[in-house]
Amino acid sequence: MTSSYPISEEQIRFYEENGYIQFLNVLSAEELAQVRSALDEIVREQGDLHEMSTSEVEYRKIFVQTVNVWRTHAGLRDYVFSPKLAEIARCLTRAHKIRLWHDHALVKMPGDSKASAWHQDIPYWPMQEDGSLSCWMALDDVFEANGCMAFVPGSHTFGRLEPINLVNPQDLFHLLPEEKAASISLLPVFQPMPAGSCTFHDGRTFHYAGPNTTDKPRRAVITIYMPDDVHFNGKPHVVTNDLNLAEGELLAGERFPVLAEQ
Repeated sequence: MTSSYPISEEQIRFYEENGYIQFLNVLSAEELAQVRSALDEIVREQGDLHEMSTSEVEYRKIFVQTVNVWRTHAGLRDYVFSPKLAEIARCLTRAHKIRLWHDHALVKMPGDSKASAWHQDIPYWPMQEDGSLSCWMALDDVFEANGCMAFVPGSHTFGRLEPINLVNPQDLFHLLPEEKAASISLLPVFQPMPAGSCTFHDGRTFHYAGPNTTDKPRRAVITIYMPDDVHFNGKPHVVTNDLNLAEGELLAGERFPVLAEQ
């Protein structure tokens, strides 16, 4: 994977103000083909919907997801460890070092898939500090009809709210104190973009993806990064449950490798 995708100070300030940003044509045609091949192989390994419980099927109608695939799949590891994407994350956070939190291989299935709920990411992550961010890479052209990402600009300034149940969701906007809800426009900004393009968003930013109403899957890979000064808050999480971390311990080590540094 090529090693750089220059970004400007103006783009960094846009991210800081709005809590998200879009970058077009980050992957070359060859890089895109390699990541698509890896994700398609992963999805084939997920199993048939008919073999799952009702709750699992309902969740997969929102999206098919698997986490930390970099640990078991060499093809996706090459993508997740991309210095190009990690350096973008480091610049956006103005961090000296950026670490991997985890990846998602994620697909919205065609036809009957549901919308994902409006939510923040940081309430689900066992992190004491804010500042972590996600790269949402489109492996297919994305638009409103197949569930492109949408963000509420400036919503990262609201801080952390309660986590939303993604299968039976509450209304995230009703969790806002009235004075905060009135402080900025809550109109979403949709992010259609060609395959090989991506968005980055802060873990506190309100975001959502609508249903996939087309007849083809909508494939994406999400890589989550964190600055090199994030500590464990003691809450359970699938990524940390087997690590026996103490509350307040730095999230570091082999599970959370440094991917870019100044």
